[in-house]
Amino acid sequence: MRIALCSREPLFGEALGSLLSHEGNFDVVARESSPRACLSAVKDHRAQVIVLDGHGLQTNDVEFFMGARAYGDLGIILLGGEEEIELDENNIDAVLTRDSGSTALFRAVREVGASFVRAPVGRVRERRSNYGAGIELTRREYEVASLVAKGFSNRRIAAVTGLREQSIKNLVSVIMRKLKCENRVQVALRLTTASMAASETAE
Repeated sequence: MRIALCSREPLFGEALGSLLSHEGNFDVVARESSPRACLSAVKDHRAQVIVLDGHGLQTNDVEFFMGARAYGDLGIILLGGEEEIELDENNIDAVLTRDSGSTALFRAVREVGASFVRAPVGRVRERRSNYGAGIELTRREYEVASLVAKGFSNRRIAAVTGLREQSIKNLVSVIMRKLKCENRVQVALRLTTASMAASETAE
């Protein structure tokens, strides 16, 4: 399992990387201090899990990583800093505090990573997932749909995800067709309704 770390505090990032590599026996492929550098390393090394040190990160930094999921499946673990960041709990795979302990961290990495192991060559890479009543989208499509629902323009989604604007336009068209929506407002309503229905079912 390949892991990328992002921490604004270099010493903490080094310590965390050493802990995951030596005690957890995980393959830490990148340690970066900026979201953009981390995301570039994720692409280069095909990381499956990003561990974000929440201290020093802003909400838009976390949104940047959320958008990154539009071009591929990867798990996101937020470590600390949740009190400073407005979180969309549906898009964070695990949230831990700095004092959670190594056992909790290793367990979270294994559990999150298990969901994002890349499919072998020759098999379909993205599965359809049911994110609520009638919402059958690939993870990439769901992430873009979530950004559409938040009111992001195609240009802004492209900036956040690193995809070309034309690619985003194409994805939005596919999403609207699958959800049987005629405009972006209807996409937001479909996702909200599905989320509420899923919450009621869980209760």
